[in-house]
Amino acid sequence: MNVEREPSFECRGLPKHKLNQASAYINEHLGEDLSLEAIAIEFGMSKYYFCRLFKQLMGISPHKYLIQQRIERAKQLLKQKKITIADIAFQCGYSEQSTFATAFRKAVGMSPRTYQQQL
Repeated sequence: MNVEREPSFECRGLPKHKLNQASAYINEHLGEDLSLEAIAIEFGMSKYYFCRLFKQLMGISPHKYLIQQRIERAKQLLKQKKITIADIAFQCGYSEQSTFATAFRKAVGMSPRTYQQQL
């Protein structure tokens, strides 16, 4: 009986603590123009290698994870109705409100304004 085991994080090349550090790094820098290359350099590897390992371990690419985290932060900020949507876009790393609105609509299925009004 040959049972395949899930490889450990270390066998895949990115220890779990490094993955946690990468996630934390992304979350700490959501409001910045964060590139995959900058993240990879932070962890001493090429962006292609980092992307491949991150996707293996997380099930999504670092870029999709970054977008997901930005949208989650935006949802939290939208609860604070005193902050403008333009400011929320900027705080979540979008240089244009329209780009933010498009990403939010794609992820959530409604505009940031509609989401905020439903809270």
